[in-house]
Amino acid sequence: MKTTRTWCVAVGALAAVLAVRGRPACAQTSDTTKLTLDGALRIADESNPAYRQAENATELNGAAMRAAWFDRILPQATFTLFNTAFYGNNRSRAVDNFGNPIARDPVWVYYSSTQQGLSLGWQIQGASLFQERRSQILVNEDRDVAAEAAHLTMSVGVRRKYMDALEQRDLLRAEEALGEARQVDLEVAERLFSLAMRTRVDVLNAELGIQQQSLATQQQRAAYEKAKLALRTMLGDDDLGALELGDESLPIFEPSGLDAEALVRTALDVNPELRRAEVGVRQADVAVQRARSAWWPTLSLNLDVARRAQSIPNLTTTTQALFDVTYNEPWDQQFYVQLSFPMFNNFFQNRADQVEASIERENQREQERARRLEIEETVRGALLELTNQWESLRLAQRSAEIAGEALRLAREEYRIGTRTFEDLRQTIDQEADTRRQVIEARYRFVDALLDLDAAVGTEVAPPVAGGTE
Repeated sequence: MKTTRTWCVAVGALAAVLAVRGRPACAQTSDTTKLTLDGALRIADESNPAYRQAENATELNGAAMRAAWFDRILPQATFTLFNTAFYGNNRSRAVDNFGNPIARDPVWVYYSSTQQGLSLGWQIQGASLFQERRSQILVNEDRDVAAEAAHLTMSVGVRRKYMDALEQRDLLRAEEALGEARQVDLEVAERLFSLAMRTRVDVLNAELGIQQQSLATQQQRAAYEKAKLALRTMLGDDDLGALELGDESLPIFEPSGLDAEALVRTALDVNPELRRAEVGVRQADVAVQRARSAWWPTLSLNLDVARRAQSIPNLTTTTQALFDVTYNEPWDQQFYVQLSFPMFNNFFQNRADQVEASIERENQREQERARRLEIEETVRGALLELTNQWESLRLAQRSAEIAGEALRLAREEYRIGTRTFEDLRQTIDQEADTRRQVIEARYRFVDALLDLDAAVGTEVAPPVAGGTE
């Protein structure tokens, strides 16, 4: 009776210790960061290097669109603010009084000039203006979708690393609880040995179990620290101190309520990689239109307005027009319209360019179709894996319940002498393995859910009827 009471007191003390361990710490050191999953995602939004690079690339959109408008769509303007020059020519020809050229001895003739001017030029070939604008819009859209894809990859990666760290922490807590349970087994073995009900061998085996469990706990603690380091690297924040993870509820639910067809439709609408493939098809369409525009007539418009101050050529050095900025000079104006038909220029090369653009467009369409098939396969496969992990979790939980009941009975039998310590130790190891298997099965389900999120392109919400755990 006293042995049973001692065992009950020890079990109660162990339960109290585990209860205290399960509570979140209220105080933390100043250099420790209490990190929740939402907080980790916010930090990664600001600091993850891969996502920041993709986000920085989108800042080119505004400047690139303005450059497209002013460099390739609107008329080109060239403004000469100030151009002054001094010239000297060695001339061996002159003109007579009637304007006829006559020969003479070579002499140096000098003159100077100053010029300001504005030139506007505009060239159109077919629908080139619309094609330039459309092409730049698609380039900007591709950058935006690439940033969304990087954000999805970052979000899934952060959640995966965070859950990996939680898994290692839960396994560490399980190992520590197993160590405390083995300490209780040692106390029981010593008590029974003191009553001459067991031999010294049982005490030594119990001590050996504690040492082996200490080694397992140490190894698991190292695995937990490595998982936190991987999480820190994924976050990308150089200023983070020591990390302390919060207690997060795992998104575990019955997945039978998820509709595969609905998930596939969602993926085909929002998956960033598929959207990038669709943008590639539209860019190939524009490239085909550009290639066909090579045969369209080209319209060129040009307007030149200039003010020129120029001195009369003189045999003596003159700087009359040098740095002349007066406004009494007349303005020179010139305007011309040019229409050319280049359809027969480089005929065969233009035709080859058109065929090449058409083939590239067809290849882009095939790539987009292949991407659709891959996404559908990935989504359906991820959902099957999620269902499989749910069934594995149910079996692991049931196995843990059976192993826990078997261990309880084995300890009772050991106390009354119907089971050896070696048999009890085997049962303890089996129960410890099932406890680890439950933890691993829970997080394998979470990993499968994250794979489904990545395949669909957005976070998959659990069905309402299934609930979450």
